[in-house]
Amino acid sequence: MQPFESRVSACYIKGYLRGAVKRGYDPQDILEKAGIPRSAYTNSRALIDGEQLQRLILTIRKVMNDHYLGFLEVPGKLAMDLHSGLSALQGETLGQAIRSLSDFINAVRNDEARELVLGELSDEAKLTYRFSGMVSGVDEHLLYLYRLYWGYRFYCWLVGQQLKLTRVSFSSPRPANCFDYAHGFGCEILFDQPDNSFSFEQSYLVLPIVRSKIALLEGDYPDNFPDWFTVPGHDQSIANQVEQILIELRDDGLFTPSIDLVASIMVMGRRTLSRKLSKERTSFQKIKTKVRRDLAKKYLLNSDISIAGIASKVGFAEPCDFTRAFTRWEGSTPTSYREKQLRGDIY
Repeated sequence: MQPFESRVSACYIKGYLRGAVKRGYDPQDILEKAGIPRSAYTNSRALIDGEQLQRLILTIRKVMNDHYLGFLEVPGKLAMDLHSGLSALQGETLGQAIRSLSDFINAVRNDEARELVLGELSDEAKLTYRFSGMVSGVDEHLLYLYRLYWGYRFYCWLVGQQLKLTRVSFSSPRPANCFDYAHGFGCEILFDQPDNSFSFEQSYLVLPIVRSKIALLEGDYPDNFPDWFTVPGHDQSIANQVEQILIELRDDGLFTPSIDLVASIMVMGRRTLSRKLSKERTSFQKIKTKVRRDLAKKYLLNSDISIAGIASKVGFAEPCDFTRAFTRWEGSTPTSYREKQLRGDIY
């Protein structure tokens, strides 16, 4: 399924702002923060594209600190959304990720329930969403649309490929001025159904997770997919795959793996891996350095671990070796870098 151009009408703009309005937020201020003309709220003929729609949804989430956009009586803080994503990454396969994330949601929320249903007479799997405690006056269909599509895109991101859905079901009637849902989800769309869900072949459940916790924490999804209608898919470069393998090996305590080891994990020869990385204008050593540098900066900026402790955690035998390497990378010593951050000189 390829990205496509689509625009959504004013009813979606006002609809997704309804929860914020109910709680006293100025919808035009939110639009302005999202880089959308304030007039889009009052113009019945207004249209926004996929990038604007995603900015609108992300801005509402941030302003309200609520990933339910004010549609439910009890907000869902963005930290909860992050932790649910991290729970998905505890699994090794898509099936484990879906179950882990669903178990997390079902454990912490009384007004949202998810269930993975496996067909007994078919090879189809179905993930259902159910919400209760809806705020009066909001269009619950928009919440289901947003959460199903957000979830679908997230799971595609986890496995690094676009999942081919067999159908998407909504319990509501087909909305007026409905944009092309079928093109977005890439499958048949059904309305007036018993549940809100998306279905796919069970064979997808054994797909391996290819993303890392660091990628999630650094906002790879959705930051690197800024258009609402662009579904993450076969976007994994060889360099990214090598980086993720190095991160996983580092988490297992192996700080200086050889290119031969990484190549064997990727089921290719050393020369083949080097050639593929060269085509992407990088090298194995550059990626190793990036992983160590990024981890070192993370510890310096987000912890009070000593310089000696950080040196050990990123694989240096001596603190002085780490200091020399970090100075070469960033143009300042680790201590100076941390002090600048504390003074607010680094953002």
